[in-house]
Amino acid sequence: MNPECTVERRKAIQLGGAIALGARSAFVGTYRDTGPPKTGPAERPEPLPPITGRNHVFGYGSLIQRESRTSTWPEAEKAAPAVVRGISRGWYDRVDTVSWGPTYLGAVPMKGATCNGVVFSVTPEELRAFARRESGYRLTRIPSRDIAMLDGSKSPPVGTVWYFANVTRRYPSERFPIVQSYVDVCLDGCLENEDSYPEARASQFAKEFIRTTSDWQTPWFNDRIYPWRPFVYVPRANAIDTLIRDELGEKLFGEITLPRR
Repeated sequence: MNPECTVERRKAIQLGGAIALGARSAFVGTYRDTGPPKTGPAERPEPLPPITGRNHVFGYGSLIQRESRTSTWPEAEKAAPAVVRGISRGWYDRVDTVSWGPTYLGAVPMKGATCNGVVFSVTPEELRAFARRESGYRLTRIPSRDIAMLDGSKSPPVGTVWYFANVTRRYPSERFPIVQSYVDVCLDGCLENEDSYPEARASQFAKEFIRTTSDWQTPWFNDRIYPWRPFVYVPRANAIDTLIRDELGEKLFGEITLPRR
């Protein structure tokens, strides 16, 4: 990741969520586990495949939430829930920085896996601009046959659906924990889709998000503002906490801690 990407992610968290995308395609290569985070020069940007015609992004993390999505692309207000085969989502994405920072959601191709998220339209220029900010990822195409829409559509939108796939996997650590403010954005977006789309609600979209995400673990910090009254700042806080406790268990839920100074 480059410094610009670091700034973009910090800005997105301040606005209500950080940026996280995902997908699968013929352009996908192998990923590698790299252990400790890199803090040196930015990785060389992945070469982009040809981008022409109609294009769409599959967002599988914070971009599921409308507020987070439109903080990057104001025109991206409309997005449709979907399930994609062949993508495995997990807590192993990290921005290269010398400062403390969170671990984000990432995705890699995996046969037999599924991942839910949203599909929304972008212009070729918007897609290229986002790819420049997301250096270190691989822009990949999702075959239409692997996409099942949950908005009542019988097929995905016409054009190419892309996502940004991880080429490395770096897991949560004391310096780069999972943070509740980011979890809140993702799950709030899932509940938002359940409120708007009957098919998403019938599929238990929010629970499926948790179930199809790997590497839930500590360190996990509850960094909500004034966490003893979280509903003031996160209206769906109780619903989100109930989802986390019921799907991941009382033990892990009880190990979520407040940030230490």
